[in-house]
Amino acid sequence: MLLNTAFIRSCYISPVLEGVEAHYGVTSDDLGIPKLVLQDRMTLIPFTEVSKWFEQIERITGETDFMVKIQSYLTLDGLEIPGNWFLSAPDLAMSFRRINHGICSFQSGASYYAQQSGKILKWCYCNDFVKGKPRSHDSLRVAFTLFNAIKNYVGDSYSLRKVRLSGPPVQQKQTEELFDCPVSWNAPQTELWLGIDSLLMSTDDYSYIPEPLTASIPLSQLEKYLNMPQPTDQPKVLYEMVNYSRYYGLPSVDSVAALFGISRQQLQRRLQKLGFTFTYLSGYILCNQAIKYMLEGMNVAEIATRLGYANSHSFSRSFTRFRRQTPTQYLHKLNLNSKKPL
Repeated sequence: MLLNTAFIRSCYISPVLEGVEAHYGVTSDDLGIPKLVLQDRMTLIPFTEVSKWFEQIERITGETDFMVKIQSYLTLDGLEIPGNWFLSAPDLAMSFRRINHGICSFQSGASYYAQQSGKILKWCYCNDFVKGKPRSHDSLRVAFTLFNAIKNYVGDSYSLRKVRLSGPPVQQKQTEELFDCPVSWNAPQTELWLGIDSLLMSTDDYSYIPEPLTASIPLSQLEKYLNMPQPTDQPKVLYEMVNYSRYYGLPSVDSVAALFGISRQQLQRRLQKLGFTFTYLSGYILCNQAIKYMLEGMNVAEIATRLGYANSHSFSRSFTRFRRQTPTQYLHKLNLNSKKPL
Protein backbone atom coordinates (compact mmCIF):
# COMPACT_ATOMS: atom_id res chain seq x y z
CA MET A 1 0.00 0.00 0.00
CA LEU A 2 1.41 3.37 -1.05
CA LEU A 3 0.64 6.66 0.66
CA ASN A 4 1.22 8.65 -2.50
CA THR A 5 -0.86 11.78 -2.89
CA ALA A 6 -0.58 15.18 -4.57
CA PHE A 7 -0.53 18.67 -3.08
CA ILE A 8 -1.49 22.13 -4.26
CA ARG A 9 -0.50 25.42 -2.64
CA SER A 10 -3.07 27.66 -1.01
CA CYS A 11 -2.28 30.58 -3.36
CA TYR A 12 -3.02 28.42 -6.41
CA ILE A 13 -6.45 27.28 -5.23
CA SER A 14 -7.42 30.59 -3.57
CA PRO A 15 -8.77 32.13 -6.83
CA VAL A 16 -11.50 29.48 -6.84
CA LEU A 17 -12.50 30.20 -3.25
CA GLU A 18 -12.33 33.97 -3.79
CA GLY A 19 -14.50 33.68 -6.89
CA VAL A 20 -17.05 31.45 -5.17
CA GLU A 21 -17.32 33.87 -2.25
CA ALA A 22 -17.67 36.89 -4.54
CA HIS A 23 -20.25 35.26 -6.84
CA TYR A 24 -22.23 33.10 -4.42
CA GLY A 25 -21.41 34.44 -0.96
CA VAL A 26 -20.10 30.99 0.04
CA THR A 27 -17.11 31.48 2.38
CA SER A 28 -14.27 29.22 3.47
CA ASP A 29 -16.06 28.92 6.83
CA ASP A 30 -19.09 27.49 5.01
CA LEU A 31 -16.77 24.88 3.50
CA GLY A 32 -15.20 24.07 6.88
CA ILE A 33 -11.76 25.35 5.84
CA PRO A 34 -9.73 26.80 8.74
CA LYS A 35 -8.63 30.40 8.10
CA LEU A 36 -5.00 29.53 8.79
CA VAL A 37 -4.98 27.13 5.82
CA LEU A 38 -5.53 30.06 3.48
CA GLN A 39 -3.70 32.69 5.53
CA ASP A 40 -0.30 31.21 4.66
CA ARG A 41 -0.33 31.45 0.88
CA MET A 42 2.25 28.65 0.55
CA THR A 43 0.35 26.04 2.60
CA LEU A 44 0.45 22.60 1.00
CA ILE A 45 -3.08 21.20 0.70
CA PRO A 46 -3.75 17.55 -0.24
CA PHE A 47 -5.57 17.47 -3.58
CA THR A 48 -8.09 15.04 -2.12
CA GLU A 49 -9.20 17.92 0.13
CA VAL A 50 -9.60 20.22 -2.87
CA SER A 51 -11.76 17.61 -4.61
CA LYS A 52 -14.02 17.52 -1.54
CA TRP A 53 -14.26 21.31 -1.59
CA PHE A 54 -15.35 21.22 -5.23
CA GLU A 55 -18.10 18.74 -4.34
CA GLN A 56 -19.19 20.89 -1.39
CA ILE A 57 -19.33 24.04 -3.53
CA GLU A 58 -21.50 22.26 -6.09
CA ARG A 59 -23.79 20.96 -3.35
CA ILE A 60 -24.12 24.32 -1.53
CA THR A 61 -24.60 26.44 -4.67
CA GLY A 62 -26.74 23.84 -6.42
CA GLU A 63 -24.83 24.59 -9.63
CA THR A 64 -22.56 22.22 -11.53
CA ASP A 65 -21.19 25.12 -13.57
CA PHE A 66 -19.83 27.23 -10.71
CA MET A 67 -16.33 27.16 -12.23
CA VAL A 68 -17.77 28.64 -15.43
CA LYS A 69 -19.45 31.44 -13.46
CA ILE A 70 -16.18 32.44 -11.73
CA GLN A 71 -13.85 32.04 -14.72
CA SER A 72 -12.72 35.69 -14.57
CA TYR A 73 -11.15 35.06 -11.13
CA LEU A 74 -9.04 32.13 -12.36
CA THR A 75 -5.69 33.77 -13.06
CA LEU A 76 -2.04 33.35 -12.10
CA ASP A 77 -1.86 36.92 -10.75
CA GLY A 78 -1.99 35.88 -7.09
CA LEU A 79 0.85 33.37 -7.04
CA GLU A 80 3.67 34.21 -4.65
CA ILE A 81 6.23 34.94 -7.35
CA PRO A 82 8.27 38.18 -7.15
CA GLY A 83 7.28 40.49 -9.99
CA ASN A 84 4.70 37.93 -11.21
CA TRP A 85 7.41 36.00 -13.03
CA PHE A 86 4.94 33.83 -14.96
CA LEU A 87 3.21 36.73 -16.70
CA SER A 88 6.04 39.27 -16.98
CA ALA A 89 7.76 37.60 -19.96
CA PRO A 90 8.13 39.57 -23.20
CA ASP A 91 5.88 37.17 -25.15
CA LEU A 92 3.48 34.25 -24.75
CA ALA A 93 6.10 31.71 -25.87
CA MET A 94 8.36 32.52 -22.92
CA SER A 95 5.46 32.76 -20.49
CA PHE A 96 4.24 29.38 -21.79
CA ARG A 97 7.60 27.79 -20.92
CA ARG A 98 7.77 29.48 -17.52
CA ILE A 99 4.34 28.19 -16.53
CA ASN A 100 5.04 24.65 -17.73
CA HIS A 101 8.31 24.44 -15.79
CA GLY A 102 7.54 26.62 -12.78
CA ILE A 103 4.04 25.53 -11.82
CA CYS A 104 5.49 22.35 -10.28
CA SER A 105 6.41 24.53 -7.28
CA PHE A 106 2.68 25.12 -6.74
CA GLN A 107 1.11 21.76 -7.64
CA SER A 108 2.57 18.27 -7.46
CA GLY A 109 1.35 15.12 -9.19
CA ALA A 110 0.24 17.13 -12.24
CA SER A 111 2.00 17.90 -15.51
CA TYR A 112 1.78 20.94 -17.77
CA TYR A 113 3.36 20.49 -21.18
CA ALA A 114 3.07 21.13 -24.94
CA GLN A 115 2.20 18.81 -27.81
CA GLN A 116 2.69 20.07 -31.36
CA SER A 117 0.71 18.84 -34.34
CA GLY A 118 1.62 20.75 -37.49
CA LYS A 119 0.76 24.39 -36.91
CA ILE A 120 -1.33 23.56 -33.84
CA LEU A 121 0.12 23.66 -30.34
CA LYS A 122 -1.79 21.82 -27.63
CA TRP A 123 -1.29 23.19 -24.12
CA CYS A 124 -1.88 20.12 -21.96
CA TYR A 125 -2.65 19.53 -18.30
CA CYS A 126 -2.84 16.06 -16.77
CA ASN A 127 -3.82 15.31 -13.16
CA ASP A 128 -4.35 11.67 -12.17
CA PHE A 129 -5.10 12.62 -8.57
CA VAL A 130 -8.61 13.91 -9.21
CA LYS A 131 -11.49 11.51 -9.88
CA GLY A 132 -15.18 11.61 -10.79
CA LYS A 133 -17.14 14.86 -11.00
CA PRO A 134 -14.36 16.97 -9.42
CA ARG A 135 -12.36 16.08 -12.55
CA SER A 136 -14.63 18.40 -14.58
CA HIS A 137 -14.22 21.23 -12.08
CA ASP A 138 -10.45 20.87 -11.97
CA SER A 139 -10.17 20.67 -15.74
CA LEU A 140 -12.20 23.86 -16.10
CA ARG A 141 -10.14 25.55 -13.37
CA VAL A 142 -6.90 24.99 -15.22
CA ALA A 143 -8.33 25.58 -18.71
CA PHE A 144 -9.66 29.00 -17.71
CA THR A 145 -6.43 29.84 -15.84
CA LEU A 146 -4.29 29.04 -18.89
CA PHE A 147 -6.74 30.76 -21.24
CA ASN A 148 -6.58 33.92 -19.12
CA ALA A 149 -2.77 33.73 -19.26
CA ILE A 150 -2.96 33.52 -23.07
CA LYS A 151 -5.30 36.52 -23.24
CA ASN A 152 -2.84 38.51 -21.14
CA TYR A 153 -0.68 38.61 -24.28
CA VAL A 154 -3.06 38.32 -27.23
CA GLY A 155 -6.13 40.14 -25.92
CA ASP A 156 -9.61 39.23 -24.70
CA SER A 157 -10.97 38.71 -28.20
CA TYR A 158 -8.61 35.79 -28.89
CA SER A 159 -10.25 32.50 -29.94
CA LEU A 160 -8.78 29.07 -29.33
CA ARG A 161 -8.95 26.41 -32.06
CA LYS A 162 -10.36 23.73 -29.77
CA VAL A 163 -10.62 22.78 -26.08
CA ARG A 164 -10.69 19.24 -24.67
CA LEU A 165 -11.74 18.85 -21.04
CA SER A 166 -11.70 15.98 -18.55
CA GLY A 167 -14.73 14.71 -16.69
CA PRO A 168 -18.45 14.80 -17.50
CA PRO A 169 -19.86 17.71 -19.57
CA VAL A 170 -20.71 21.01 -17.87
CA GLN A 171 -22.76 23.67 -19.70
CA GLN A 172 -21.67 22.80 -23.25
CA LYS A 173 -23.08 25.93 -24.92
CA GLN A 174 -21.75 28.33 -22.30
CA THR A 175 -18.25 26.85 -22.23
CA GLU A 176 -18.05 27.00 -26.02
CA GLU A 177 -19.09 30.64 -25.92
CA LEU A 178 -16.43 31.50 -23.32
CA PHE A 179 -13.63 29.68 -25.15
CA ASP A 180 -15.12 30.74 -28.51
CA CYS A 181 -14.36 27.34 -30.02
CA PRO A 182 -15.59 23.71 -30.02
CA VAL A 183 -15.33 21.99 -26.61
CA SER A 184 -15.28 18.22 -26.02
CA TRP A 185 -15.45 16.36 -22.69
CA ASN A 186 -14.32 13.12 -21.00
CA ALA A 187 -10.84 13.55 -22.48
CA PRO A 188 -7.89 11.86 -20.74
CA GLN A 189 -6.31 15.28 -20.16
CA THR A 190 -7.09 18.98 -20.51
CA GLU A 191 -5.96 20.50 -23.82
CA LEU A 192 -6.10 24.05 -25.18
CA TRP A 193 -5.40 24.15 -28.92
CA LEU A 194 -3.87 27.33 -30.32
CA GLY A 195 -2.01 28.29 -33.46
CA ILE A 196 1.80 28.27 -33.31
CA ASP A 197 1.83 31.88 -34.54
CA SER A 198 -0.06 32.94 -31.40
CA LEU A 199 3.03 32.35 -29.27
CA LEU A 200 4.71 35.44 -30.67
CA MET A 201 1.60 37.61 -30.88
CA SER A 202 0.93 40.53 -28.56
CA THR A 203 -1.76 43.20 -28.50
CA ASP A 204 -1.15 46.92 -28.43
CA ASP A 205 -2.43 46.88 -24.84
CA TYR A 206 0.41 44.65 -23.63
CA SER A 207 3.45 46.60 -22.50
CA TYR A 208 6.58 44.69 -21.56
CA ILE A 209 8.56 46.08 -18.64
CA PRO A 210 12.18 44.86 -18.75
CA GLU A 211 12.97 42.52 -15.87
CA PRO A 212 15.98 42.97 -13.59
CA LEU A 213 18.89 40.72 -14.50
CA THR A 214 19.06 39.42 -10.94
CA ALA A 215 16.43 38.71 -8.31
CA SER A 216 16.67 38.33 -4.58
CA ILE A 217 14.26 36.49 -2.28
CA PRO A 218 14.68 35.43 1.36
CA LEU A 219 16.09 31.94 1.86
CA SER A 220 12.97 31.04 3.86
CA GLN A 221 10.84 31.82 0.79
CA LEU A 222 13.16 29.86 -1.52
CA GLU A 223 12.82 26.88 0.82
CA LYS A 224 9.04 27.03 0.42
CA TYR A 225 9.25 26.99 -3.37
CA LEU A 226 11.51 23.93 -3.26
CA ASN A 227 9.39 22.20 -0.62
CA MET A 228 7.02 20.38 -2.98
CA PRO A 229 6.89 16.62 -2.30
CA GLN A 230 6.52 14.29 -5.25
CA PRO A 231 3.66 11.78 -4.87
CA THR A 232 6.02 8.80 -4.68
CA ASP A 233 8.22 10.36 -1.96
CA GLN A 234 6.56 8.43 0.88
CA PRO A 235 8.30 10.02 3.90
CA LYS A 236 7.84 13.56 2.53
CA VAL A 237 4.18 12.98 1.63
CA LEU A 238 3.58 11.59 5.10
CA TYR A 239 5.39 14.57 6.65
CA GLU A 240 3.25 17.09 4.75
CA MET A 241 0.01 15.22 5.44
CA VAL A 242 0.68 15.29 9.19
CA ASN A 243 1.67 18.95 8.91
CA TYR A 244 -1.60 19.75 7.09
CA SER A 245 -3.73 17.90 9.66
CA ARG A 246 -2.58 20.27 12.43
CA TYR A 247 -4.85 22.98 11.01
CA TYR A 248 -7.76 20.92 12.34
CA GLY A 249 -6.25 20.27 15.78
CA LEU A 250 -3.37 18.28 17.20
CA PRO A 251 -2.55 15.55 14.63
CA SER A 252 -3.74 12.04 15.45
CA VAL A 253 -3.48 8.66 13.76
CA ASP A 254 -7.19 8.79 12.97
CA SER A 255 -7.16 12.30 11.46
CA VAL A 256 -4.16 11.58 9.23
CA ALA A 257 -5.52 8.16 8.17
CA ALA A 258 -8.78 9.87 7.19
CA LEU A 259 -6.88 12.33 4.98
CA PHE A 260 -5.28 9.37 3.18
CA GLY A 261 -8.63 7.58 2.99
CA ILE A 262 -7.35 4.50 4.84
CA SER A 263 -7.88 2.89 8.25
CA ARG A 264 -5.72 3.70 11.27
CA GLN A 265 -4.40 0.12 11.18
CA GLN A 266 -3.26 0.52 7.57
CA LEU A 267 -1.50 3.78 8.42
CA GLN A 268 0.20 2.27 11.45
CA ARG A 269 1.45 -0.66 9.37
CA ARG A 270 2.85 1.71 6.76
CA LEU A 271 4.55 3.78 9.47
CA GLN A 272 6.08 0.62 10.91
CA LYS A 273 7.51 -0.33 7.51
CA LEU A 274 9.02 3.14 7.17
CA GLY A 275 10.53 2.86 10.66
CA PHE A 276 8.36 5.51 12.36
CA THR A 277 5.93 5.70 15.23
CA PHE A 278 3.16 8.25 14.86
CA THR A 279 4.00 9.89 18.19
CA TYR A 280 7.62 10.44 17.20
CA LEU A 281 6.80 11.54 13.65
CA SER A 282 4.11 14.07 14.61
CA GLY A 283 6.24 15.46 17.45
CA TYR A 284 9.23 15.86 15.14
CA ILE A 285 7.13 17.59 12.46
CA LEU A 286 5.47 19.99 14.89
CA CYS A 287 8.83 20.81 16.46
CA ASN A 288 10.29 21.71 13.05
CA GLN A 289 7.26 23.82 12.21
CA ALA A 290 7.58 25.59 15.56
CA ILE A 291 11.13 26.64 14.70
CA LYS A 292 9.95 28.01 11.34
CA TYR A 293 7.35 30.08 13.18
CA MET A 294 10.02 31.29 15.63
CA LEU A 295 12.12 32.47 12.69
CA GLU A 296 9.06 34.41 11.48
CA GLY A 297 8.88 36.23 14.82
CA MET A 298 5.95 34.45 16.51
CA ASN A 299 5.82 34.08 20.30
CA VAL A 300 5.42 30.78 22.14
CA ALA A 301 1.70 31.16 22.90
CA GLU A 302 0.85 31.92 19.27
CA ILE A 303 2.96 29.00 18.03
CA ALA A 304 1.22 26.59 20.44
CA THR A 305 -2.17 27.66 19.05
CA ARG A 306 -1.01 27.41 15.44
CA LEU A 307 0.23 23.86 15.97
CA GLY A 308 -3.00 22.64 17.56
CA TYR A 309 -1.78 22.24 21.16
CA ALA A 310 -4.31 22.76 23.96
CA ASN A 311 -1.97 25.21 25.70
CA SER A 312 1.59 26.52 25.84
CA HIS A 313 2.55 24.01 28.52
CA SER A 314 1.69 21.01 26.31
CA PHE A 315 3.65 22.54 23.44
CA SER A 316 6.65 23.30 25.67
CA ARG A 317 6.75 19.74 27.01
CA SER A 318 6.70 18.24 23.51
CA PHE A 319 9.29 20.70 22.14
CA THR A 320 11.66 20.05 25.04
CA ARG A 321 11.48 16.32 24.39
CA PHE A 322 12.94 16.81 20.91
CA ARG A 323 15.25 19.82 21.33
CA ARG A 324 16.34 19.27 24.95
CA GLN A 325 15.51 22.89 25.74
CA THR A 326 12.27 24.79 26.17
CA PRO A 327 10.77 26.86 23.35
CA THR A 328 11.63 30.01 25.32
CA GLN A 329 15.28 28.94 25.65
CA TYR A 330 15.47 28.08 21.95
CA LEU A 331 13.86 31.38 20.97
CA HIS A 332 16.34 33.22 23.19
CA LYS A 333 19.21 31.44 21.44
CA LEU A 334 17.84 32.45 18.04
CA ASN A 335 17.58 36.07 19.14
CA LEU A 336 21.13 36.07 20.51
CA ASN A 337 22.52 34.63 17.27
CA SER A 338 20.67 37.22 15.19
CA LYS A 339 22.36 40.02 17.16
CA LYS A 340 25.91 38.74 16.68
CA PRO A 341 28.01 40.97 14.38
CA LEU A 342 28.81 39.57 10.96
